[in-house]
Amino acid sequence: MSGGAGQRVGGGGVRVGWIFSLARSGSSVAAYAAAAPWGHAVADEIFGPWDRTVPPYNYPSDQIRLIDLFWNRGERFTPQVIDTTTRLLEQMGAPSGGVVGKHPHTAGDPEQFKRAFPTHGVVFLLRNPLHRLNSLYQRGWLEAIKQNHDVGTYRFFLGRALAHPHRVLYDDLVRRPREFFGSIYRAWGWAHTEADLDAAVAYAKGHYHGSSKNVDPDQSPDERRSEASFMLPPEAVSAYLNDRTVADFMRSVGWSTDPGDYGPTPDDRA
Repeated sequence: MSGGAGQRVGGGGVRVGWIFSLARSGSSVAAYAAAAPWGHAVADEIFGPWDRTVPPYNYPSDQIRLIDLFWNRGERFTPQVIDTTTRLLEQMGAPSGGVVGKHPHTAGDPEQFKRAFPTHGVVFLLRNPLHRLNSLYQRGWLEAIKQNHDVGTYRFFLGRALAHPHRVLYDDLVRRPREFFGSIYRAWGWAHTEADLDAAVAYAKGHYHGSSKNVDPDQSPDERRSEASFMLPPEAVSAYLNDRTVADFMRSVGWSTDPGDYGPTPDDRA
């Protein structure tokens, strides 16, 4: 497979591509699959408030320092944050020459990120907001749902995504995976071959990431529970469909705005 040209960071020649997304949007499988063709490391939410130096991640100790520098200083990409991030990514990417990063939700400002890491590739990943919310309910991740059923969080993230030149949809990961990964690699400026796309698609079809690096071997990637049955309260459905910004975007990409498509199925009601 090709090593490929791409965005580079620092003197080590490590190329870096990032996926920005909200929770339950498919970013985990997208990141690990995108890294698979070259065996690149995945920087799985290294800016998040979680210790990734322990199993199953085992990232270099700089990740703990990065948490302190980033979160305790207002989620700003200060010179110290930039230097620590660069050193960490060069360590992680040294074996293969590349890193795929998964950025934590709405952390930090994308414009600041661009100025801090001008050679890094970035793509935004969006999912149908009601499928995403339903997934949070089905997972029991209720603490992740902010006021008004998380509409504000989605609208805020959507605004950032629409202001960026590169976006992909979760639907394409499921229905058109080759085009999905091709779009990501082009957004990052990564040269790739048909064999590279084959490898990314094969990984995505063979692994179900319940969250981050945690793979559930008993769950099929083809089984999308968050789209097969719904446990959303009616007021949550109304909150999204009555938000003009969100509803207009849903229509623009072909997502249903019929509330009946997000309610219990006849089998669920039986």
